[in-house]
Amino acid sequence: MATTSNSPKRKLSGPTTASDVFFGTFLQAARKYLFLPVDKKALFYVVVVTLVSFFAAYFPPSEGYYLASKGNIFNRYGTKVGWFWTIITVGPFIWLSSYLHHKNHSEALRHLTRLLVATGVWYFITHTYMHVEKLTGRCVHHESGAPSDRDQCSLAGGKWAPGIDISGHAFMLIYMTLFISEEARSFINWPNTPKRNINISSVKECNEFKMYTNSVQGLFLILFFFHIFWDFQLLITCLFYHDVSHKLIGAATAIACWAVTYKFWYPLAFPGLPIKRKFKAF
Repeated sequence: MATTSNSPKRKLSGPTTASDVFFGTFLQAARKYLFLPVDKKALFYVVVVTLVSFFAAYFPPSEGYYLASKGNIFNRYGTKVGWFWTIITVGPFIWLSSYLHHKNHSEALRHLTRLLVATGVWYFITHTYMHVEKLTGRCVHHESGAPSDRDQCSLAGGKWAPGIDISGHAFMLIYMTLFISEEARSFINWPNTPKRNINISSVKECNEFKMYTNSVQGLFLILFFFHIFWDFQLLITCLFYHDVSHKLIGAATAIACWAVTYKFWYPLAFPGLPIKRKFKAF
């Protein structure tokens, strides 16, 4: 007598489409790029910022290029509001990947705390740079009591002579990419199907898992896009903006902030490191 199964039969998947191949290739490229060792990325950024900045100092590129203008669309709506893009992309990725792993809102919030810490670091460092520049710069003005603020100096008809103008862009771009790289590692060994507490009879649960996985994959690809974009913007910064020493200080600060949090703080204390999944299972 034939036995019956309590679980519904799995449906065969449809034929692979061109979009499936493209998506899979793009996802594989994102994995290779985002999963590169973060330590090596940090060292790579030091080398790139140093070499490209010295090259630009001795062989300055023409300032007539569109990208050399601070008003170009990539700088205006990309780098200048870079941390906004980080919050609205990395935040949902951390939340969703953490919640699906732990099945617990409190744990997801704990992991999301790293974004709060990173935001605080970004705010403190960038405003410190602005304060240093304000203290060391001066307004070249024919009248006594010239304004000590760049904007007020311009309004008064003076010309602002920059002081120590540390590259906030070099800091932010490197810090964002290192932050993205660390958090993206939660996607390592992401399972194709749910493994824990799953009875395949729960078709609804499997469908929900697939939907959430597609969302996480989409966010992962967005992180990949922004990582590449920030790398490109860093190259533009090294070529056209700031003195060599100011860019190196910005880069060194970014790497120091990443090291303090992900190498010393998080391994030992709250909120801890991102999820490290050894197997393709939940």
